Amino acid sequence: MEYVLLDGTAIGISVVVNNIRHGPSNYAALASNGDILEVAATPTLAEGKTLDWGAGSVIDGKWQRWTLRNKTTDEKMAIIRDTRDGLLGDTDYFALSDVTMSAEMTTYRQELRDLPASVDVDNPVYPSKPE
Repeated sequence: MEYVLLDGTAIGISVVVNNIRHGPSNYAALASNGDILEVAATPTLAEGKTLDWGAGSVIDGKWQRWTLRNKTTDEKMAIIRDTRDGLLGDTDYFALSDVTMSAEMTTYRQELRDLPASVDVDNPVYPSKPE
């Protein structure tokens, strides 16, 4: 468990409250008294969500350094492009001058290059790589 002062300042190995030094074993009691704040746990991200990290604020009685939000279309497109680029990279050797590329592989690679223009960012479907 992590705790901070009421202004979000991190607490080290001890904290002074009302001129009394307290160690970590007292932090839970200090938090329940409202003398310090528990830091909210970082949530597990669901698909399409992201965290924005900031200075922090008190939310529901806990110090929170992040804001959970939906990914923007631009962020989703960046992920789609990265995936697409990786799939193209996996087949780059077919484009070497000493390798004959099949029509199916040419079509597959073209579909990958065309993908960002026609993809549903919330449910991307990538073309199937030919055998």
